[in-house]
Amino acid sequence: MGKNLGRFMRIAEGFNEGAKATRVCAESSGSEHSAVEETSSPNDLSDLVESFLERGDDNAEVDFEEHEKDKKGSKDEFMDDSETRDMLKDLLSGRFEDDSEVRRKIRDATELAYKDIGLNSSEDGFKRRLMTRLRQRGFDAGLCKSRWEKTGQFPAGTFEYVDVIVSRKRYIVEVFLVGEFTIARPTNRYTTLLEVFPQIFVGKPDKLKKVVKIMCQASNQSLKKNDMHIPPWRRNGYMQAKWLSLYKRTINSCTDMVLSDSGTGKRSVGFDTIRAPMKKIYYCRDELERTMGVGLGVGNKVGQLGRLLI
Repeated sequence: MGKNLGRFMRIAEGFNEGAKATRVCAESSGSEHSAVEETSSPNDLSDLVESFLERGDDNAEVDFEEHEKDKKGSKDEFMDDSETRDMLKDLLSGRFEDDSEVRRKIRDATELAYKDIGLNSSEDGFKRRLMTRLRQRGFDAGLCKSRWEKTGQFPAGTFEYVDVIVSRKRYIVEVFLVGEFTIARPTNRYTTLLEVFPQIFVGKPDKLKKVVKIMCQASNQSLKKNDMHIPPWRRNGYMQAKWLSLYKRTINSCTDMVLSDSGTGKRSVGFDTIRAPMKKIYYCRDELERTMGVGLGVGNKVGQLGRLLI
């Protein structure tokens, strides 16, 4: 244990140095960058130390599980429903932040770009086209592809998202972010949290990190209440890796895409696009019930949505 702790402290010291010299990627070099540099704090490093000691292994790379709090699923970890909903709403809207005008401009431009693109957010090439449209409107937008290796119970994976850099501050842009948190047979309580999500999310990585933590705890409680298994890809560690793990950033435009007569894009260069789990831009209870044949209340049958998502 002493040897492991010494090794870990050397790695943690490196994280501290990285946090002091926060680097924002506004280049098209495609080099690898660490989102940890943008979200690190003494509390984050304390969580990392505790998680490392609990696991007792040598793999001390970035661990987003925050010492497995979401495994407990205890109601004591949560505020009451209204407080949780209000906190989530504040994080998603950022109404108490001093950069509301910047986020509004990015959000408005994203909405216009979405209408121009004419694709669902789940379709191939959407995020690259969104990035291109934002750049055409004068924003320093980039297409980021995160990648993480298998660690403990979490499988390896990749994910794509768009970011915008303004005055060296990095904002993550997600259309239909709620789709990342849709689960089978959600409880009424969980559904009320899903309904808080806006159509377009624009926020800093540290705010998104808190949103993910709240939603993962809530989704785990919802699944447990229905006696359903919690898969590794629904846990906090895996979900946060999508936006907070190592990533490569490119600003290659959509001119690299060739469109067929059917409008399907074939990419000659760049990254593979990850499909979002649902094609609808709004989280609408009636629409889901009509198109998917599944209700959203407690005790409903799993139906098609359950088979797709879990």
